[in-house]
Amino acid sequence: MTNELCRQFGFDRAAIDERLNLLGLGGPAIPMIAEELQSHVIQPNVEGIVEDMHDAIGQLQEFQAMVQGEGQINHLKLTQRKYLLSMGQDFNTPDYFETRLRVGAAHERVGVSLSLYQGFICQLQNMLLKLIPDEIRQKPDAFSELAHFIIKITSLDMSLAIETYHSTQVHDLEDSITMCRAESETLRRSLRFDTVTRVHSRAFVIQALAEKLEYAHEQSAPLCAVMADLDHFKEINDNHGHLVGDKILHDVATRMVTGARSSDIVGRYGGEEFLIIFEGATLDVARDLAERIRIRVLADPFIEESKKLFVTVSLGVAEARAGEGAESLIRRADQAMYAAKAAGRNRVCTELDVDPSGEATTT
Repeated sequence: MTNELCRQFGFDRAAIDERLNLLGLGGPAIPMIAEELQSHVIQPNVEGIVEDMHDAIGQLQEFQAMVQGEGQINHLKLTQRKYLLSMGQDFNTPDYFETRLRVGAAHERVGVSLSLYQGFICQLQNMLLKLIPDEIRQKPDAFSELAHFIIKITSLDMSLAIETYHSTQVHDLEDSITMCRAESETLRRSLRFDTVTRVHSRAFVIQALAEKLEYAHEQSAPLCAVMADLDHFKEINDNHGHLVGDKILHDVATRMVTGARSSDIVGRYGGEEFLIIFEGATLDVARDLAERIRIRVLADPFIEESKKLFVTVSLGVAEARAGEGAESLIRRADQAMYAAKAAGRNRVCTELDVDPSGEATTT
């Protein structure tokens, strides 16, 4: 391939590396994640993605005015299929940059507006994120890496297409970039925050715990993890419905955040369980902080349809041991939380309240 557009727009090796580093695509492990995108997401679903994309944009008047007749539609689908199967493949080469630059030139030539192209990219981002298989979603680190790569590689593709768009479309370009950034920020927030409680997501809080554990080990500093579980939450869902249950989860999460220190991290671990990270806290300090959160949750009833609902929470606290990983620390905090459940609920137990068999030693 003669990389004419790369030369025209100054994409030599240094400029390519600069663009990749700007978008966070310069790491040595990134090509492996790109292969996962193809093998686990795109290739098994490519036909469905093409049809869904056609259904999504096929109803737009702008699209209908440009693409008419079965022949043009089939040609477009073939082009989209080829584009998808090349996404992320050798993305750090001049050939990849050239093909993406040509996309922008082609869109300008046929009169595709930047807003339509931006909408296509945002639709594609959402589709790819939703198609990440459960086997990867169950591994928070792998899911986070792949989801972030999807956002980054589609952003790279769009940034290169924009490079070659006609100069008279500058105002459309600015609007498109603004919209893309807003969409990307929304996607990043959806990965970082739980949609129901608005505290941190499971993937984020587990990753944060791993990073803070590494720092704590390096500095020989204390760190504690807390597993917190709402008591009898199933009864709230059964008696009042899941909408009320979701509102209770949100309000309880808010109370946990306000009961914690500003430096603490609160995340929804799953269902009605929360994971809290107390950095720089010994077991005694963390127990006191957990007790403060327990009291904060219990302090006032939740009002639903003029009814007062009192919600309690059981918390388990464990302090990190030398060299311990996130999974082990979470497991010990979880055992302490179950000890609190076994001891009557609405209380705080620490790892010291759990015997080697995992049973509660408190009464």
